[in-house]
Amino acid sequence: MDSFLEFMHVLFSLLFVLALAWWSTRYGLPLLQGTQARRKANMTVVERIPLGLRGTLCLVKVGERFLLIGLTPAKIERLAEIPASELQLPEEAAHLPPDFAAILAKSKAKTGRLSQQILRRARRVKERKDQGDDHPQENDHHF
Repeated sequence: MDSFLEFMHVLFSLLFVLALAWWSTRYGLPLLQGTQARRKANMTVVERIPLGLRGTLCLVKVGERFLLIGLTPAKIERLAEIPASELQLPEEAAHLPPDFAAILAKSKAKTGRLSQQILRRARRVKERKDQGDDHPQENDHHF
């Protein structure tokens, strides 16, 4: 009977930890990363340039205005407002994270080509071995 109670205790503890991990990744992590709707509201960091070890210049878009802000560990200071006509702004697509499906498809294609090359080389080696030729040809050393 004691072993059954211990088993149930371990089982409920495991279920609690799994539920807590699911909740953390589903709700807690997006809150920490700022990926809620408020992040896409009215402000975006267009560009950031480090100045030395502790200082940074940031170009921030607030509504339709562009502000140059200086950041240090001690303070944040508005340095200038820059008209949009003076800026070379990247396209909106540059701010979007890369599409995972596109990255995966590209990776699969690259892996497929590599595996085909490996299979062709393995067939040639096997053919040579079957023919008794132990000397590899010069043209087999390219990739």
